[in-house]
Amino acid sequence: MWQDIRLTNPNGHNQFLGDLFEGFLDQGVKQSEGQFFTPMPICRFILMSLPLESLVRDCPTPPMAIDYACGAGHFLTELALQLQPLLEEHRPQANPAEFHKCMIGVEKEYRLSKVAKVSAFMYGQQGIQICYGDGLINRHEAFDDIRDGHFDLLVANPPYSVRGFLETLPEEERKAYTLTETINDAETANSIETFFVERAKQLLGSGGVAAIILPSSILSNGGSTYIRAREILLQYFDIIAIAEFGSGTFGKTGTNTVTLFLRRKPTQPDTAEHYRERVMECFSADDNQPVYKDAHLIEQYCAHVGVPLADYQSLLRGETEGTWKQQEHFQPYHDKFDKSTELVNLRKQKKFKALPKDEQKAEIAMRYLTYVQGIERDKLYHFCLASDQSNPVLIIRSPTGTKEIKQFLGYDWSSAKGDEGIKLIEDARGKHLTTLYDGPDHANPMRFARGNLAKLNSHIAANFNGTPAAIPAELSEMANPARLVDMLDFSRVVFEKQISLSASQKIEVVSKWPLKRASELLEIISGGTPDTGNPAYWNGDISWLSVADFSTVDRFVSTAEKSITGEGLKNSSTKLLQVGDIIISARGTVGAMAQLTKPMAFNQSCYGLRSKTEISNDYVFYVLKREIEQLKSQSTGSKFKAIIMKTFDEVKLPVPPNDIQEKLINECAAVDDDLADQRNIVTDTLDEIASFVESIYASNAPHTEIAKLSTDIQYGLNEKMNEAGIGYKIFRMNEIVQGWMVDNGAMKCADISAEEFAKYRLNKGDLLFNRTNSIEHVGKTGLFDLDSDYCFASYLVRVAPDTSKVLPLFLVKMMNSPAFQAEAKGKASKSINQSNINATVMKNIKVPVPSLTEQKQFVAKVEALEKQIAEAQAIIDAAPARKEAVMKKYL
Repeated sequence: MWQDIRLTNPNGHNQFLGDLFEGFLDQGVKQSEGQFFTPMPICRFILMSLPLESLVRDCPTPPMAIDYACGAGHFLTELALQLQPLLEEHRPQANPAEFHKCMIGVEKEYRLSKVAKVSAFMYGQQGIQICYGDGLINRHEAFDDIRDGHFDLLVANPPYSVRGFLETLPEEERKAYTLTETINDAETANSIETFFVERAKQLLGSGGVAAIILPSSILSNGGSTYIRAREILLQYFDIIAIAEFGSGTFGKTGTNTVTLFLRRKPTQPDTAEHYRERVMECFSADDNQPVYKDAHLIEQYCAHVGVPLADYQSLLRGETEGTWKQQEHFQPYHDKFDKSTELVNLRKQKKFKALPKDEQKAEIAMRYLTYVQGIERDKLYHFCLASDQSNPVLIIRSPTGTKEIKQFLGYDWSSAKGDEGIKLIEDARGKHLTTLYDGPDHANPMRFARGNLAKLNSHIAANFNGTPAAIPAELSEMANPARLVDMLDFSRVVFEKQISLSASQKIEVVSKWPLKRASELLEIISGGTPDTGNPAYWNGDISWLSVADFSTVDRFVSTAEKSITGEGLKNSSTKLLQVGDIIISARGTVGAMAQLTKPMAFNQSCYGLRSKTEISNDYVFYVLKREIEQLKSQSTGSKFKAIIMKTFDEVKLPVPPNDIQEKLINECAAVDDDLADQRNIVTDTLDEIASFVESIYASNAPHTEIAKLSTDIQYGLNEKMNEAGIGYKIFRMNEIVQGWMVDNGAMKCADISAEEFAKYRLNKGDLLFNRTNSIEHVGKTGLFDLDSDYCFASYLVRVAPDTSKVLPLFLVKMMNSPAFQAEAKGKASKSINQSNINATVMKNIKVPVPSLTEQKQFVAKVEALEKQIAEAQAIIDAAPARKEAVMKKYL
């Protein structure tokens, strides 16, 4: 009956099917089984946040994907839809059906498993495998692909709070879960969601990615089962992002949920086992082993909890009367141990009472040491694991207001008879409006571009790819990065590994001089805007500053885009700042600062700061800029983060004598002067190189196709990449930096044979041309000049110059010239946020080719100029450290 009917566009989405299945299953199943189906917009957002492009592009075979609680199959059908355009771009010869066969859904409810099969069939994705069975069971008959460590991708919304679920799991299957050991009564146990966390750990291979929707209580619930679930998360996963959705997300359930975006840590070697062994070694140290492996992590932990390293080492060495005991961090331990049942019972024992007082004291001290070491061993272990995650966790939190939630999600629920289901919020053209993602655009721009707002999915995807971007102001109220170690509370005696979504950066100002609140030291002046409709107030001779007129780089500001008249100043709330006063951004680019070189007025997005008697304006500028994180951490606001007057009550600054202030100012100003000189050198030298390249294009040199200047033009390697250092380092587009191939220390690797590597091994003098990406990146070309073994990815093209005709450095400068880039970009095929230029088109572009003698002269001059740039850049890069050294010297 259904076989010739298609209700969807195979290249698009249709909410009708989602509503249809919701209608089929509205009664009787959800509440009794703890199941709430994932709305299609949420499915779409989650999948658009995952690194699907790299899975398609970099895997030699279709990635294995699983939803182990697939319900009506929404995630699987959406995954297949999202893979389609990626296959067309990166694997045009691939058969989508082969990818569908590698998608598996497991569903315990028989009716739902049938609906999932119908769903896949109606979408034309009948290759998707649907297994009727329990997602917590290890092996399933006729589904050999369901086995541990076999999956690259896992996405699911498993059931929550199902009483007695463990009784339905065979005894042999229970043994596979460490969580089973935490449950005393299988009949009343209802924490089924924790078992799905451990199941994800089992199913995913090394580097596999996951997105799992769970009740938000999993991050904070007490009890050994939930603590163990969080231990599994910390020990076996990098937490890429956590998205907290409010009660309006899933319709008839008011459960608050979090979606955990995860990456499986390496299994070979096992990261968790590595740090477990390291921590055990640390706590078995003695005077003969003063240097600890991973000692930098111990130092970081000590700094985090506020214990001097030397004192903490006395605990590691097992000194019962070590200096660690005097530290404030351990006072709660002492209080709790003093009231412990163990100590109370010990003091009642006749054998203990019979001991001399000094032996009783020694026994208690030894037990206290063991008690503290046990807790600290656990804390240090999980601190190391959390620190092992290089990128911060992106925390996304839904707004709380009803209207704001609808705008955030992009939909509302309707229960009106005949009009049930999700109602998408759309514009006049039918485009879905949501903060989560940008319709069909998987690689949504992260900032304003062509009228599009930044979307949250692109920032999660960037975090997955190891390239986190700054959160734009329009998203800052909903999304913020935080270090994982700052999301854990290491101060409590009972360390339950709760993961807080309200992590605040701990700011401590250390100085030998007295600390005072900024509000005591500064006059804080508010800005304002004259009536924009009155022309008599504008275009006068008083500069009127906004945030756009000064930066986080330059110390002084002397010009503004707009100006006001004396009447405008008089008839508005803006004030006139004086020479030397400081202006600071309160919104947008919070914390941008500058000093005025002439009197200027300013708008309400800024504050003017003027020092009082104890400190000078110059000193305030340098010291407040150093403590800028205090300002950012204390910023607040209902819509966007902002500095308010109260912020200056919370920020503290050191107050040294005047002569110390003067010395600090002079030495910091000298660094600034040097910095300005070096920036000018870089700018002037780059202009000189560009002019030299332009002169080559303007010369009478013959123009020749790239093909005729090359001995080989070759596409790169299409192979799955890893971050575990297994195989050969592989260059990607991001490693093209200012015309050179740069090993930034975080390169991915391709695990290929020596024979395969030989085909793609880079040789000194090779050029790599970026053939596909957003249009501004297409055509970027880098010169390879490194000594070690490297290969290159498929979206790069190797150009091996024929050195009898052209010098590599000369050719890379010609290919990066404005003329060549304009022609390459003009000939690229373009789609949404992606452009492509194939090797055939590229190699037919011509460049000027003077004689080898002239090329050598060009290269010699460019090399000398680039040496100047490198020397100047080294001084620029060292400037922050030089200023920090000055601060430490005087403060």
